[in-house]
Amino acid sequence: MSTTSQLSAMDIHAAVYARQSDARENASEVSTTVQREQGYAEAERRSASSITYYEDLGISAFTGVERPDFEKLLKDCRAGKINLLIVYYISRLSRLEPEDAIPIVVELLGLGVTIVSVTEGEFRKGNLLDLIHMLMRLDQSHNESKNKSQAVREAKAKAESLGGYLGGKPPYGFALQEETRYTADDRPIAIQLLVHNRDEAEVIRRVWATIKQHMDEPYDPKSKRHPGSLNGIVSDMNNGDEPVPTRGAVTGKKTKDSAWDPKTLKRILRDPRIAGFAAEPIYNVKDDGTATSQVESYRILRDPGTMLPLQRHEPIIPSADWHELQTWLDSRGRGKGLSRGQSLLSAMDVLFCECGSVKTSHADSAKPVKRSYRCRRRKVQPGQHLGECTISQAALDDHVARSIFALLREVEHDHEALAVLAEATRRFGVATESPERARERAALIADRADAARALEELYDDRKAGGFRSDIGRRRFIAEEDALVNLLEATEARLAVLEEAITPVIPIGEWLPEDPAVDPIGPGSWWHGTPIDGQRTFVRLFVDRITVSKSEQRGGRGPVHQRVRIDFAKRQETAENGEGQRVV
Repeated sequence: MSTTSQLSAMDIHAAVYARQSDARENASEVSTTVQREQGYAEAERRSASSITYYEDLGISAFTGVERPDFEKLLKDCRAGKINLLIVYYISRLSRLEPEDAIPIVVELLGLGVTIVSVTEGEFRKGNLLDLIHMLMRLDQSHNESKNKSQAVREAKAKAESLGGYLGGKPPYGFALQEETRYTADDRPIAIQLLVHNRDEAEVIRRVWATIKQHMDEPYDPKSKRHPGSLNGIVSDMNNGDEPVPTRGAVTGKKTKDSAWDPKTLKRILRDPRIAGFAAEPIYNVKDDGTATSQVESYRILRDPGTMLPLQRHEPIIPSADWHELQTWLDSRGRGKGLSRGQSLLSAMDVLFCECGSVKTSHADSAKPVKRSYRCRRRKVQPGQHLGECTISQAALDDHVARSIFALLREVEHDHEALAVLAEATRRFGVATESPERARERAALIADRADAARALEELYDDRKAGGFRSDIGRRRFIAEEDALVNLLEATEARLAVLEEAITPVIPIGEWLPEDPAVDPIGPGSWWHGTPIDGQRTFVRLFVDRITVSKSEQRGGRGPVHQRVRIDFAKRQETAENGEGQRVV
């Protein structure tokens, strides 16, 4: 029924207000249904001329979070549209401290609004006993909520200390298993453990195996999708010979027809819990400050002393693999990773246009001489080159190879060339080290990346206004020290591993003894090496190749004037902003 703008002296214009703290997953909402039915019955028993229903679902009156319909109710009372307010319990109005609730109650009574509790009676203006009774009920409701909240917190803390999972619905790849554990004083307590959902965990492992298998393969222009891309994997999961059902398709009636999409798969792969880490989701926040149900990222929980990630359950994929997966996911959507064609430089993530876009191979003719590398940008930004920025594949491949061999001939006389060779030697050693050392290195690199990410989160929290109290500042310093110590420890161990790598880089095999012999001509090592071997060689010495647009029509400008080669250097050098050898 609708409300009226003005109340007559004889008419009763009722408001029925219902509230329930937790939204039910099955959408039954029994509590608010009962509150509404009883409220309407009470209003009709009092012969109300109009009845307006207000409901706040999934919002606690104890937290102080704004309740939209309650605020609307107050606004209508102040506008003179309501003179009878009906609730099931007085606690539906407020569970705040009585001193915080009193102003609202006094205001409503002062406006001439009679407050009726279906189960506790009537409260009206001018009756002191009614007011005292109401305040006592509000105080009782507040204490009940406070005690309940404290008990819930203590129970959760105890369950968590025993390894229990408190995140509600299990993440994809896991199921909940109840287990009884015992406290220090031998009291039994039932907790929920995260255990692998066999079928879902296998899906995650297969997805990661597919990504890892194809992540360095070039894109085939004849195919609709790259087999190692998220889009390609999702397409195969939905429409392949053996479709993979979603969790909703397996367990839900309403979602039985649901299908996989790249965003869902990416969120699953981003979840640190698949690596065995204890973590909590961070949800997107609306402009008004309220959290949504959309997961923005995850926060890994850490040991307060060592700041190492806590591991509460068995990983689905190893932690080192998970960090490698995150690095791969970070590269998606930036014009990196999956390159087109089978030419030397198009499948290596090193070739870029001056505008920053990746350059890919383009073959509009069967003749190799006509093949080129082209800028793959989709939209021209202000200040960028107009038209195409192409360069001959044969000319650029030739220039890059000759530049590397020229550098090798300069090693004995050029300090910069020697530094490039040192980094290429290190990379060669990493590529040929034993599987045991490779696994240890991967784990250390993962720990280093994780500690660096945690430091960034810590600094972001401080920038956002956290740690303002003395206790907060001490906690910030302690966490910062622990993370810095962890970073230094991993760096030290990585340095030890690198010192143990003493490979002999086969320059003599690569470079002809006679300087007059063409290092890439017929009969040379380069000429007789398959393209995969040539790519491996280039990766040792080159970090990035940047091509500028030719000033001459048709892209026929001299290659050496259009190309910048950033030779290999250590990442630490890059972060310090030091110079690098270029041609």
